[in-house]
Amino acid sequence: MGHGTQALVSVFWANPNTMPPSESDTLPDGRSLWLCTVLDRRVEREIIFQYAPRVRPGSGWSYGWSPLLDPPQRWSGKRKADARRRNLRKRLEKTVPLFADQFEEQELRRRPDYFDPDSIDRKQLRK
Repeated sequence: MGHGTQALVSVFWANPNTMPPSESDTLPDGRSLWLCTVLDRRVEREIIFQYAPRVRPGSGWSYGWSPLLDPPQRWSGKRKADARRRNLRKRLEKTVPLFADQFEEQELRRRPDYFDPDSIDRKQLRK
């Protein structure tokens, strides 16, 4: 997959308060008339023009477009833990510079899992 180069185009029933006419040959979801995965956005209009069913404006049917995006990249537990410690230190240096070391130690003892890379990785796996 590329960065925004793929998309899903569709013709779907856009009125949320009603169902499509019973004579409509919909897909198994009951609200889509036509779906197509477009791998190259440069030919998207041609595909729609040539293959998408024609619908009359105001009939309840609408054309839709959704990007197919890459899954978000997550930070590793180590990187996240380092950032949390760095941010904690920065906040403490700004608010209580004379006691930053002491408060940092207290916070690390009070919430060890929050700053532990292995614990962060385990939590991300459970999501």
